Amino acid sequence: MLEDRRSEVLRALVEEHIKTGEPVSSRAIVAQARLSVSAATVRNDLAALEEDGLVVQPHTSAGRVPTSAAYRYYVDHLGPRRLRQNAQAKVTSLFGEVHMELTKLLQATSDLLAEITDLPSVVISPGVAHDRVRALHTVQIGTDQVLVIVVTEGGRVVQQRGRVRVPVTPQEVDDARELLVESVVGDELGRDVNVPGDLLPNFAEPVRETVLTIVDCLHLASTGGTEMFVAGAGRMAAIWEDLSSMQRILELLEREAEVMKLIAGVSGTSIQLGSEMDEGDLDLAVVSKTYDASGESGSVGVIGPMRMNYRRAISAVEEITRELEERIGQDQD
Repeated sequence: MLEDRRSEVLRALVEEHIKTGEPVSSRAIVAQARLSVSAATVRNDLAALEEDGLVVQPHTSAGRVPTSAAYRYYVDHLGPRRLRQNAQAKVTSLFGEVHMELTKLLQATSDLLAEITDLPSVVISPGVAHDRVRALHTVQIGTDQVLVIVVTEGGRVVQQRGRVRVPVTPQEVDDARELLVESVVGDELGRDVNVPGDLLPNFAEPVRETVLTIVDCLHLASTGGTEMFVAGAGRMAAIWEDLSSMQRILELLEREAEVMKLIAGVSGTSIQLGSEMDEGDLDLAVVSKTYDASGESGSVGVIGPMRMNYRRAISAVEEITRELEERIGQDQD
């Protein structure tokens, strides 16, 4: 733990560097932090912070810049954050709109988060296993293939393709769907389907086999259904000054599984910095938070350089996550 003045010097240095992107002088720190000490005293504090590995001096005559350890200290000691009034108004407007299908809501959420933070944003949908089925549809797409379409109470549309062991007709596919509708509609998608065994023997083999195929498709649909919505990638050229870093971030965003690994599965508000992740020495910071949706969880996050505006990013992620969780809960009541 740093003593109070050095902690304040470090805070001022980090915030000034976030704002300007340039090495920060002792005079700038005195002005920014409004310290009642001389620039010479601040220079001594900076020398001590450099020995602690919290700042570095790029050139002998230059000011200092924060290290990743400094950013970690800074975010760990940030006080409560609140969105600015105009940003809060935009959030309230989005989530105060009439019912919006979940996929559209999540895309709009990602767009809004990118707009508020000026950073690439990622929103990951919750799974669908605990979402109740509103409708079950089937489409024959081949002599032995069916497409199963599930519409959930939460507004999700999940599709799963399956193969029947014998050739079937459109009427046989529809007969099989009718056999399952009563057991499926209104129940959670992830629940075991109660196949009406006493009725199955009364139907021909194609119908029985199609029923089993639809049940398999429903099981597969319940284990998937996670979608990822990315916005703000076009802002990257203005965020990362180093072109090689920007290219590596673009490549990262194209690997959906890697992005989900960074954003999802972290309880509470998470701030990950640089080497703390598996991305090597990449100039990268991720602010994310999970949200709950009837037993399933999704995630909201922003991706940026370590020189990001953490106050704005954290407050935006936390407020949007809270609103999103509340909205999805209302839609599923």
